[in-house]
Formats: sequence, C-alpha cells, structure tokens
Amino acid sequence: MNVPRIAGHDAIKMTTSTPTFLHDIVKTSRDMWSKGWAEANAGNISLRLTPEIVEANTAFFRTSEWVALQRSVPSLGGEVFLVTGTGRYLRNVELFPEKNVGVIEIDDAGKTYRVLWGYKPAGAPTSELGPHLGVHAVRKAKSDNAERAVIHTHAPNIVALSNALDLDTRILTRLLWRIHAECIVVFPEGVEFIPWLLPGSVDIAEATARALEKRRVAVWQFHGILAAGRNLDAAFGLIDTVEKAAAIYVRAVAAGGVKNQLSVAQLRDLAARFHVQPDETILGEST
Repeated sequence: MNVPRIAGHDAIKMTTSTPTFLHDIVKTSRDMWSKGWAEANAGNISLRLTPEIVEANTAFFRTSEWVALQRSVPSLGGEVFLVTGTGRYLRNVELFPEKNVGVIEIDDAGKTYRVLWGYKPAGAPTSELGPHLGVHAVRKAKSDNAERAVIHTHAPNIVALSNALDLDTRILTRLLWRIHAECIVVFPEGVEFIPWLLPGSVDIAEATARALEKRRVAVWQFHGILAAGRNLDAAFGLIDTVEKAAAIYVRAVAAGGVKNQLSVAQLRDLAARFHVQPDETILGEST
C-alpha cells in the first residue's frame, strides 16, 4: 500500500495528539524490558501496519530519502511497518517513542525503504531489519495476510539452553513440549533451532525466513529467540511460553535433574483435547 503524501507535514507535531499506532509497541517494549529480555539495546520489534492505521495517521508522516534493503522483499512492496530503532533501548520507548521507534515504507518493488515517522533526531531501523522483513514476507503468505508482528529478544533461559545442551529442532522442541503442558498447545508445529549465524547478516535472515515457512518461533544459538504472530500479544505470548518452559527445565535440573516428564501418549492426549496437530516428525512414537 502506498502512503498518501500530505503536503506541509515535513515535521512531526506531537503536542496535540499521539499517533494511534504507538500503544501496543509501547506496552510490548515495557513488558520485554521488565522480564529481563532486553539488556542495553537488545531486542527489536516490528509490526506491519494495517491500511486503516496508515490512513488514520498520514498527518504525522513525512517523506525521506530511499535506502536500499539488505535483500529485496517483493511481496512486501508498498507495505508500511512500525519498527524499533538501531542502537535504541526498549526501556526508553515509553519515554521517547519518536526517538526510539519509527515508521518505514517499503517501495513498490520491495528493494528500498524510507522513513515516514520517528528515529529522531537521526536514526534508522534495527540492524535486524533483514530477518524481520524476511519473516514478515513468509508469514504474510502462510497466514493469508493475518500475521503482522515479529519480535526478537534475548530471553535468558532459552539462550542458556543453547549453551548448555547439544540442540537441534527436534531435541529442543521435545524438551519444551515434555517439560510444560502448555507448550504443545501453544506451538504444536515446534520451535526451529538455528545454529550460530552472524546477527544482522543475510545468512541469518535467509535461514530464519526458511524456518518460519513451517513454524512461528525460531531460536538463534547463543543469541536469542524470534517469533511471529497476528499481533504483538500473540508473538510475545509465543516467546513467553518458550522462555517459561526453558526456565522450568533449568530449575528442574538445578533441583536434582528431570526425573519426570510428559510422555508421547500424554502429549497426544493434550493435542487431541485442544484440537492442535503437532509436527509428527518431532513427536514421533518413542516415549
């Protein structure tokens, strides 16, 4: 969707009203910080804005120069995103949203972006913009346009597991499913484990986009976790559930080891009760 160009709005006027797109990202940033997921300038958030939200806020928008994207995303041509800024602290979003977040528009070809709002006095979107946009493109298609939010953060317990254990997608997902009954219900398709790749690189963007063709959550080894959802609450809830299960596992190990866990039969009962279809390549037949 192309944003209408409003003459005479080169500067943002925040004194009489506030853009309506800010509420959810302010709350999510606060929640991520309060949980200890966003040390220093860690963590980033992106939200694909609906046409209705864009139209309601055009008075706040300005035009700027086009900037080349790291990799093109043709399926996102014309889309508008609310994105946290590079080097910004999530704990400050609530205090100075116009400095710490911004709105960007992707050109019709999906090759460049420009800033419409925010990042004052000078700034840019998160350095993880590539992975975010790659995931948005995939999940937009997979969800029939319903999923609009992506969150990446440094949830400590899931990062700790990637240091302490030899993991792959099956091992990690089964560990989480079997330690906490909510998990197979919340993410029946599993959690993708992505071995170490350089943050912000094309490699991690491509690997994450491939992973989210099938799943909604990916863990980056030694780094953190990324999730997609229909809105910020949904994406946050996925991460929160994964992180809580990882914390339960860490506490169980610290208390003497995991001696009891859900069986495959019990996981199947849970899946049937809540009408979800778990990934059979992960669940398998063994106990």
